[in-house]
Amino acid sequence: MSGENCETCGDVAVRMVVLGFEEAEELALCRGEDGGRVRVDTGIVGPVAAGDSLLVHAGTALARERA
Repeated sequence: MSGENCETCGDVAVRMVVLGFEEAEELALCRGEDGGRVRVDTGIVGPVAAGDSLLVHAGTALARERA
């Protein structure tokens, strides 16, 4: 999906950096390349840590790279 549009919604996966993590709710506060901050569901990738890089599509982390 990286670099291509999703057939279902037309969105594109983007890289985001984790700023903080709420383990009980499986949510991470992330910063995008544009500097914007969003909450991301991390249920697929599991616990993350500040500095990790996530590949995010439609508000859900699909892959993780450890810092």
